[in-house]
Amino acid sequence: MTSEAEQPRDLPPLPEPFPEPSAKRPRDPESSRRGCLIAGLAGCGVLALLLVIGLVVALTQADELLEFVLDFGRDRIMETLPEDTTSEERNRLDQAFDSVLERYRSRPATPADNRRLQMALTDALRRAERGLLDRDDVRRLTERLERIAASGPEV
Repeated sequence: MTSEAEQPRDLPPLPEPFPEPSAKRPRDPESSRRGCLIAGLAGCGVLALLLVIGLVVALTQADELLEFVLDFGRDRIMETLPEDTTSEERNRLDQAFDSVLERYRSRPATPADNRRLQMALTDALRRAERGLLDRDDVRRLTERLERIAASGPEV
């Protein structure tokens, strides 16, 4: 009987030998990490600078921004008013927008008024974009705007 060592086996081929070390110097892993760190810090710095500039512009131009938002909302809503809206309702809504704008020009806005105005415009604009704005929505928006315009300073 022959021993196991003497029996031929099907063995997989031997792996290729490791390549010879090249004469080039290996890259310094620290230098690549420093490059990412510098790029990351520069990018974050630029974003922080843009954020600060945006906040300064928003604070100094708040009145113009409010006028833009009100005019934009008014234009979009007035364009999509239902056909059965009377001229009196249109005029009352237009006057309510003017009253809100005048109220914001005459005294500082309170956070509660800002929230109410945002909700009133957002609700109306959503319905207007979907073509769902009806006379009841126009009436509700007009009443909400009139309440905001008539609200006094919070004590």
